[in-house]
Amino acid sequence: DTTLILADVAEMALKQMKENLKIILDERYPPEKIEEIAEILSQGYFTHDYPITYEEAKKLGLPVSKDMPVEIYQLMKLFPQPVRGTPTVEYIPLPRKGTKS
Repeated sequence: DTTLILADVAEMALKQMKENLKIILDERYPPEKIEEIAEILSQGYFTHDYPITYEEAKKLGLPVSKDMPVEIYQLMKLFPQPVRGTPTVEYIPLPRKGTKS
């Protein structure tokens, strides 16, 4: 069944992401903190387009700063982003075998 295959692929992708995060975080945090951060960042707590705020990152224990070099703002001005009024995560059902779409 396609749904089971897609669910299996999604589960593998989540495991891979969590393991990659653990590698990145290794030597920077104690093992229990690595597990916590990797779990939160990889296991569906946020959608892919959700911006993690400074406060949330700080609460996770990530080394963040509000100080931004002026050069970064100058670079960002060169590439303005469009303002979207609709959510970027949409549900688009796939046609299933045996049904007309």
